[in-house]
Amino acid sequence: MFLYVALAAVVLVAIVVALVLSGGGGGGEETPPERGPSQEQTAPSEPDARADVELTTCSVASSTGWPTAELRITNHSSQTSDCLIAVEFVDADGVRIAEGGAVASNLAPDRVANESASGLRQASGKIVCRVTDVTRHASP
Repeated sequence: MFLYVALAAVVLVAIVVALVLSGGGGGGEETPPERGPSQEQTAPSEPDARADVELTTCSVASSTGWPTAELRITNHSSQTSDCLIAVEFVDADGVRIAEGGAVASNLAPDRVANESASGLRQASGKIVCRVTDVTRHASP
């Protein structure tokens, strides 16, 4: 089971890298947001795109021990867009444990996608998730 999860994570990272290089992504489903106590959001590189992303939960997955952030992405632009989100995971001492990414593609204006970003290094104890970068492009 662990080998399957590890292989799936490697494939996911490869897909995210390929999508970043090609400008594409994956979609999500609509659900209401939830807030968790150990979440932070940092300054965006694109202010309008950064406002599209809300960090809803930050936790350590019990099955893998990997840090995971749940994100709610709302396309506030006037065009169907692809959105790439970078997240870092930090321990209680402020040391970065891992980084992860999420992608939402072909997201219509005013639509919502719920996506997950996971780090590939095990974590324990209290962690903090930070959205470090958001890039949004009009879908081709």
